[in-house]
Amino acid sequence: SSDKTTRLWNATDGTLIKTLRHEDWVHNCAFSFDDKLIVTACHDNTVRIWDTQRGQLKRTLGGHTEAVRYSCFSADGHRVISASD
Repeated sequence: SSDKTTRLWNATDGTLIKTLRHEDWVHNCAFSFDDKLIVTACHDNTVRIWDTQRGQLKRTLGGHTEAVRYSCFSADGHRVISASD
């Protein structure tokens, strides 16, 4: 999202639960299979891992030299894969 946020919504009634603020655009996001974490792919070349209950940033992963377009968790939740430009 170009407004530098990821928003967590209640799918049943449409209310906003949390807004996760980023430094730059967010290109992609995904839940972990246990719904405890969210991973976001960011235009600032980082991947971020968030706690869904608190809406707090747990970890920022660097290493890409271009904008990160996609990221997701492995089936066991112990790894994250990411792809950049």
